[in-house]
Amino acid sequence: MVEQRRKNASAVTAPSIAVLPFADLSPGRDQEYLSDGLAAELINYLAKVPGVRVVARSSSFQFKGKNEDLRAVGKKLGVTNILEGSVQRQGDRVRIMAELIKVDDGFQLWSETYDPQIGDIFSVQDEIARAVTGALQVKLLEAKGTALSAHTRSTNLGAYQAFLQAQFFFGRGESKANLDKALAYADQAIKLDPKYAPAWALRSCVLNVIADFALMERAQTYREARENAEHAIALNPNLATGYLALGWTQMSYDWDWERAEISLAKAAELQPGSADVLYCRSLLFELLGRLPEAIEMQKQAIAVDPLQAKSYSRLGYQLYFAGRYDEADNALQQALELNPQKEQDHITRGEILLARGRPQRALDEIEQESDKDWKLFGEALAYHSLGKPNESDAALKQLIADGQNEWACQIAQVYAYRDEPDSAFAWLDRAYRQHDSGLTFMEVDSILKRLRPDQRYAELLKRLRLPT
Repeated sequence: MVEQRRKNASAVTAPSIAVLPFADLSPGRDQEYLSDGLAAELINYLAKVPGVRVVARSSSFQFKGKNEDLRAVGKKLGVTNILEGSVQRQGDRVRIMAELIKVDDGFQLWSETYDPQIGDIFSVQDEIARAVTGALQVKLLEAKGTALSAHTRSTNLGAYQAFLQAQFFFGRGESKANLDKALAYADQAIKLDPKYAPAWALRSCVLNVIADFALMERAQTYREARENAEHAIALNPNLATGYLALGWTQMSYDWDWERAEISLAKAAELQPGSADVLYCRSLLFELLGRLPEAIEMQKQAIAVDPLQAKSYSRLGYQLYFAGRYDEADNALQQALELNPQKEQDHITRGEILLARGRPQRALDEIEQESDKDWKLFGEALAYHSLGKPNESDAALKQLIADGQNEWACQIAQVYAYRDEPDSAFAWLDRAYRQHDSGLTFMEVDSILKRLRPDQRYAELLKRLRLPT
């Protein structure tokens, strides 16, 4: 009991911080990329400090433009401290104001105003980061004596500003327009400074997402992403995002699990507080069938990114695969509360209800799905379970007509669920030829596991280089 109380006390007193988006107070309100970039860079810096939990950008940036009480913000993000500020640029001069607030009583732990020229913004970032960590009374992580911001510096100011623009559009969302702009600005940064490692790593990350969504030819795009990540690492072996981008390609396209684990472990060593690194490592452990490790790491990702709906979804899937249905349903409900329009969560909740023998309730849940293809997939399962083969056939037929080039793995799942193994394996073979990422879940997927007694299942696992 004494030991447990010590652990609880440590959890309460451990310093935690959220960096809110800095306000753009420039006359033209046209420096949003700079104000957002400054906050994002500070998040990256502080995530390197041992013993401090730093909320991820995707959660802290949800308060952008909102005038919410800091105590309420701190409660939502689960932090004890908040860093906020503003940026005002006129010509080559920039006024940066920053202040660190203690959430529970609103006490100002530190504040400062800087008036540098735009070319001196790097030193200001360093000063703010050091002042904040000093105020939190923690020791900076000193890697080989290098400056805290060395990983993002460029000798070319134009390259750095282009990098911030790329980062700005990449953080805005996964639409084709945002990704195209992010890629264009990354290219501009690289053109201005070919040895700028963060721009190469960011370009790799953007290409990975473009390939994931098949917005460009997948094989070539993944190959280019891998080359960019390797080049970033060659330029700067201490850049966490380089290893993160490389690990994602190795996991998503190469199916080289051993090298992916090495790359992501290196990223975690360099930036242990990164939600993106925690998320990717959790996914890797899940694909390898190491569900307890995956679940624990996903919970860590949620702790530093508490308002990211996809993190709760991923945890829900993992708990479902582990047979922990109540916990899975709770996690999926949290995801939907954060984003009621999020795709696939209603389907997973429907699958849980099917596993519990409640097909009508499953169908009711599935009918709430916003994505038409996922809804067809869920309907094919639910109608079969309800003993309505004609309706199941109709949903499956429409899914095949609409998505045979993107949904081969889900089509195979329907056939597996309906105990039609030959058709299931035919579509799994097609998914393999198409390099369908859904295949990588074969080690844990609750529906595909129905095929495990068939020798063809073990053979496909070997082809995927997954544990058999």
